Amino acid sequence: MKQKFLITFSVLTLILALPSCKKYLDINKNPNAAVTLDPKLLFSYAVTSYVNLRPSGDMGLPLNLAGQTMADGFNNPTGWSGGGLNEAEYRIDPLIYGNPWRAYYTSIGNNLQQAIQLAEAATPKNNNAAAQCKVMLALVYYELTTLYGDVPFSEAFRSDVTYPKFDPQQKVLSGVVSTLDGALAQFDEASTVKIADYDLFYKGNIAQWKKLAKSLKLRTYMVMVDKDPSVATKIGEMITAGGMVAAAADNFFIPFQDIQQKKNPKYDIGERFNGKINFFFAIKWVTDYMDPMNDPRLPKFYDKPATAARYVGIEQGTDGDDKLHPRVSTTLQSAAQPEVIYTYEDQLFYEAEVYARGLGVPQDIAKANTLLKSAVNASCLFYKVDATTATNFSAALPNYVGATGPTSVLYNIHYQHWLDMFDRGIDPFTEWRRSGPEGQEIPAFTIPVGAPSNGLFRRYEYPITNEINQNPNAPKVTIKYYEKMWFDL
Repeated sequence: MKQKFLITFSVLTLILALPSCKKYLDINKNPNAAVTLDPKLLFSYAVTSYVNLRPSGDMGLPLNLAGQTMADGFNNPTGWSGGGLNEAEYRIDPLIYGNPWRAYYTSIGNNLQQAIQLAEAATPKNNNAAAQCKVMLALVYYELTTLYGDVPFSEAFRSDVTYPKFDPQQKVLSGVVSTLDGALAQFDEASTVKIADYDLFYKGNIAQWKKLAKSLKLRTYMVMVDKDPSVATKIGEMITAGGMVAAAADNFFIPFQDIQQKKNPKYDIGERFNGKINFFFAIKWVTDYMDPMNDPRLPKFYDKPATAARYVGIEQGTDGDDKLHPRVSTTLQSAAQPEVIYTYEDQLFYEAEVYARGLGVPQDIAKANTLLKSAVNASCLFYKVDATTATNFSAALPNYVGATGPTSVLYNIHYQHWLDMFDRGIDPFTEWRRSGPEGQEIPAFTIPVGAPSNGLFRRYEYPITNEINQNPNAPKVTIKYYEKMWFDL
């Protein structure tokens, strides 16, 4: 039985990918407070920490397995399992619960908060830098709360508060919206004072930052709307106003590099520990939907065995057969694969859902179908399907009808959106949880073979850390991985 590796990837991996290590690492001589530092250095350090965390062995890998977007292959000699702790079976090392918590609040969140203070205290005031940091801070809180539930928000990063309270998730998500609104009010496209050379996303293009902030605000409302229907009006107002991500050129991502210690962790783990073989197999929830329609993205997602006639995925926790079952493509999970946070197709899928449900706008099934086809086309292009094939495939999709079930437009919007995100760890995990009430989510997961029968995986448990154990305001009852949070109906 092969050895099981627990991998946590260093923030330095991505920092070293930057043009000059010294200038990006020369951050501050006082570890507790930034006093004379240019805010762009703190921004850069926080961003590289954030982008390195998402695909790591602490987040990307466990959430792809526990969230059932990839299969472990179980006793296949080069699959991920083999005994001991295994995320695919909901047996997760406590360090995996703890490391993202620390990263979000320290190397990411704290540096962003200090950068905001420095930018706003500068002469001249660097409004754009502060706003860029606020968009990133909103992302931090969004992912913290969708991963853990109630988290410190209103009293976080305050030097006068030793033990911050844990705010309810609804308040945190509302705070994400308020933080984005603050950034939007602060952005100044006419100003040349901004973070540009250290902006690994948009190179200081403030117009694109504003589009992203609006789209992230829409995404937050979409997570909230089933539990708080009052935000449907705000969703409708945003759709009417527009100004959000509008093309692939607006995609929000950072690439890695095919250079030692600069490679995407998804690729690096197979190269270092599995003879350059991808550990992970196609899961049935993907192939069962895509293979019958000959989806042209399948060869981009997976490497199909020469002996296999079709793309056949497996159930989580069952053995992968190298003669039959595809593995996740090493062309997709390459050394230089970018870490993607928000895309044009995300925007189109959300807009399609808005019209399918009539969220703040009149319900329009025909428009929802048109937007769904545009989203699938954009997804195909994103995964490098040739343009003619992408157009023909998306145009040939049915005009879905019906209120619920596989023939409904809403079902297929949710399913296609989840498929498009399948390699992005936390994003498909959140999309699945918000796709329907318990037992009606899309796809309709079952508990993995070998996993406890308590329920499907729905959250990270609070880590056992001094910051939480000694905090009298922290939850005192253990909240288990299968318990729903506020937005998860």
